[in-house]
Amino acid sequence: MSKYGIIEQKPNHKEHEGITMKRFVFAIIFLLTTATLLAEDAMIHLIQSDWEAQERRLGREPESRKAIEAAVDRIEKLLGSSNDKLAAYRKQCNSFDSLPAMERMNLYESVRFYGRDIALSTIPDTPILFLKQRRFICQMLHEFVGYYYDFGGVVGGGIYILEEPGKSFKIRSLTEGLLPQGAFATPALSYDGKTVYFAFCEVKEHPRPFGTFNHWRRLPDARNVPPEFNWKSPDRTGFFHIYAINVDGTNLRQLTSGNYDDFDPCPLPDGGIAFMSSRRGDLYNRCSNGFEPLPTQTLHRMDTDGQNIRPLSRHETDEWNPSVLNDGRIVYSRWDYVDRSAAHFHGLWAGNPDGTAPVVLFGNYTMELSIAFQPRAIPNSNKIAFIAGAHHANIGGSLVLFDPAKAKYDPITGEDCFSSLERLTPEVVFPETSEGWPTSFYSSPLPLSEDRFLVAFSYQPLPSMDYIEDSKSGLYYYDRFGNMELLYRDPEISSVFPIPLQARPIPPWMASALDPVLAAEHEGEFLLTDVNWSLFPFPENRPVKTLRIFEVLPKVGSHVANNPKLGYANAESARRYLGEVPVDADGSAFFRAPAELPLYFQAVDAEGKAVQSMRSITYLQPGERRSCTGCHEPIGAVPQAMKTAMLREPSRMTPGPSGSNPMSFPLLVQPVLDRNCLECHETWTGARERGFSVSYNKLEPFVRWYEWGDKSISQIVTRPGEVGADMSPLTKILKDANHKAMYEKMSEEDKRRIYLWLDANAPFYGAYE
Repeated sequence: MSKYGIIEQKPNHKEHEGITMKRFVFAIIFLLTTATLLAEDAMIHLIQSDWEAQERRLGREPESRKAIEAAVDRIEKLLGSSNDKLAAYRKQCNSFDSLPAMERMNLYESVRFYGRDIALSTIPDTPILFLKQRRFICQMLHEFVGYYYDFGGVVGGGIYILEEPGKSFKIRSLTEGLLPQGAFATPALSYDGKTVYFAFCEVKEHPRPFGTFNHWRRLPDARNVPPEFNWKSPDRTGFFHIYAINVDGTNLRQLTSGNYDDFDPCPLPDGGIAFMSSRRGDLYNRCSNGFEPLPTQTLHRMDTDGQNIRPLSRHETDEWNPSVLNDGRIVYSRWDYVDRSAAHFHGLWAGNPDGTAPVVLFGNYTMELSIAFQPRAIPNSNKIAFIAGAHHANIGGSLVLFDPAKAKYDPITGEDCFSSLERLTPEVVFPETSEGWPTSFYSSPLPLSEDRFLVAFSYQPLPSMDYIEDSKSGLYYYDRFGNMELLYRDPEISSVFPIPLQARPIPPWMASALDPVLAAEHEGEFLLTDVNWSLFPFPENRPVKTLRIFEVLPKVGSHVANNPKLGYANAESARRYLGEVPVDADGSAFFRAPAELPLYFQAVDAEGKAVQSMRSITYLQPGERRSCTGCHEPIGAVPQAMKTAMLREPSRMTPGPSGSNPMSFPLLVQPVLDRNCLECHETWTGARERGFSVSYNKLEPFVRWYEWGDKSISQIVTRPGEVGADMSPLTKILKDANHKAMYEKMSEEDKRRIYLWLDANAPFYGAYE
């Protein structure tokens, strides 16, 4: 008893602890529930705000009748028919003018929530893998190999998983704390859905001696850049390499290493990994500014453990974004830049997983689409989705669907017909074309079907050398009907590359068929069915007698365009003439050629003048046998009859004259001038003048060539009879009344030397060093 006469009770500690624990649990549940509700409210608010941004992007207010009716139309198209719910919405729209402003907004949001539920019910019920990324803003050349010019800070990002797409913004990181500070790029998922591949570049802390990067024109010349910012320096800030990690965040491993950039991993049906890499050596692209010595990157492959790395492509400039088509081939973007514009002709190419049979699919003959980026096969379809982007920008643009079965060239212009394309986002113009520049853009499409996609999207202009602010892309569901639903957005950094975290069907494995005997000799074989099979007819009075074979030499030495300037043409390709092979009377040819070299061909008449010329390259793998139908033939042409060349042994190349391997005006042409022209043109000597020679400079007004510039014979298509010797006034001058006697005395070899030089784009130098 207490001193106050009250019976004292001893506390029951167990009961007290139980009550305390219950209160704690209830408190935690309350806090979690409150946090969940707050998170849901925040997500709903962001979704509603995004709907409003979508409408204003299209020039209308969300509570307008036009916006509501458009939303109903999109849902009906997605469903394939109307229903009672949509009919009720349309009925409300009929009395729209009598609705108060608040009810109009409520109606809009009701329609959008209904459409969102339907749209998101069509995506896989699985988490989504994605990438958070900061990008070096300049042009697509820097997208994966320019991070060591980190003047502004590209550190950040990582590989993430969106746990409940459409239901919450809950994410988890796979890479946080596992790697040093750096930049991430290009994730991919194995076919079994268990392994994530991605590229990572460590970005070390270095003093930024030139201040914060805020415009490419303010960057210094490469000669003044410290070693940590020079890609060839062992002290460089970092290289992109390919890593793998399990989807549960375990077993992180680095697959590639060395002083190269490796990125764009692409799992292959045979168990290997295709990827892009700069590891072919100190090769540059030919279109760099003084501040940016950027290496060339091309298609490679390796085993899943990073062993047995080898190049698949021998292209002389850059390639990007490999993925696997449903038939097992690799599709990718390739920059074609042989005697043509540097800012266009980045088309879709495809080839076998062993590097054989590279073939253009679309985009090599148009300037109304600058680049076809990020091609992806449509499930259960032969169509390909891609992003129509720009050369002088980071990767992004308009979402396009390409049907290879409809690909063709215009019979009048010879250019790519756009009848094979379906523009799924027509409000986004094709950048760096006559259409202008996009004020918003899409990237990294993941097709779910021909109708539905996961994409990254930004409301900001496409980042470029002029729009230098980093975009902040979010992840979205998008369909061809215009339904667009936000899945995730981080306001501080771009979210890109959405990939459903699930297994997917493996395309057929294409077994390699390389001949071991040919491979041992490091050669392959070409079989041409009929050189005369052409979109534009060849001149009837000039039958083709031989094929010239050139090698285009990759850029070495200096990374700057026109350094050195090789001749008249702007940003010209160095080349060497390997030789010629005969063409049979029926137009067929069968010949050996060296493997692993970037080659192009010319069809040549009896006089030694080219009737037609390639402005692209092809190549052979060791042991490859490659066939082609014609010379610039219509797409899909199929040979109909056996040709004579198929029945004989392959021809061997006859080497060209001295001074053609590599091309050299002083060695190939100047001796012809010395023998035939100095009697009347005594000043036309080989004496040095303005980087070339006196005679070379004096010939310029009488020569025509192909180039990136307004002096080009043509920019897009090469027509039969419009190669250098045909188009140059010099050819006619040699035969005019003033020169007839001299021309008749010229040897056949001297005439052919002149024609060869003109058809080879009239260079002075044939090499960069």
